[in-house]
Amino acid sequence: MIVRVLGEEIPYARWLLRVLRDHSTGVAGFRDAMRKAGFLLAVEASEELSWRKATIRTPLGERAQELEPEAAPLVVAILGASLPLAEGVLEAYPGAPLGLVAARRVEEGEGSIAVEVTYRRMPERWGYDALIVDPMLATGMTLEKVIEEVEKIGAKKIVVLTVIAAPEGIRRIAERWPDLAVYTLAIDRGLNDRFFIVPGLGDAGDRGLGVEPA
Repeated sequence: MIVRVLGEEIPYARWLLRVLRDHSTGVAGFRDAMRKAGFLLAVEASEELSWRKATIRTPLGERAQELEPEAAPLVVAILGASLPLAEGVLEAYPGAPLGLVAARRVEEGEGSIAVEVTYRRMPERWGYDALIVDPMLATGMTLEKVIEEVEKIGAKKIVVLTVIAAPEGIRRIAERWPDLAVYTLAIDRGLNDRFFIVPGLGDAGDRGLGVEPA
């Protein structure tokens, strides 16, 4: 599996992580950093997408050959933690369609969880590239369900964009999809007993939405 860790290459990515990890960062600052992370991830992952040559005429009447996407990628956001991150991705591809998947954890006993999909809104068929956006790749169980949903509609290629990943989640996804590409800002130490990534950045959903769970 291709795993590219932008924080090991790009200082700007580390600065975004500094803002996102800091417990004192408020809602506005957290959302802003997430949007910027989404844009950065989308740009860096562009090499995974399908492109074609496009010949255009400049204002000087000259011809120039550049590139354009074969089709704008389908951006699939996992509700609701992914929304600020997805906004940044859509800034990079403003004409891209947006798919939404909601999934929730189900406690199955001490130290055991499962994930079920509770909502899905995507095209019936999609024969082009897809970007799955999820700020935290923890156990990999939620991402696993979403990849399955995107596969069902026939996506040509699936690329995962995440802010922080755990080794456990990467291993789980790599076992089933060894050819998948994952772009992340950082790979952290691992999971705690509540399946949160440590050191992590806390609950990305709560911090991005600005609400405490009911």
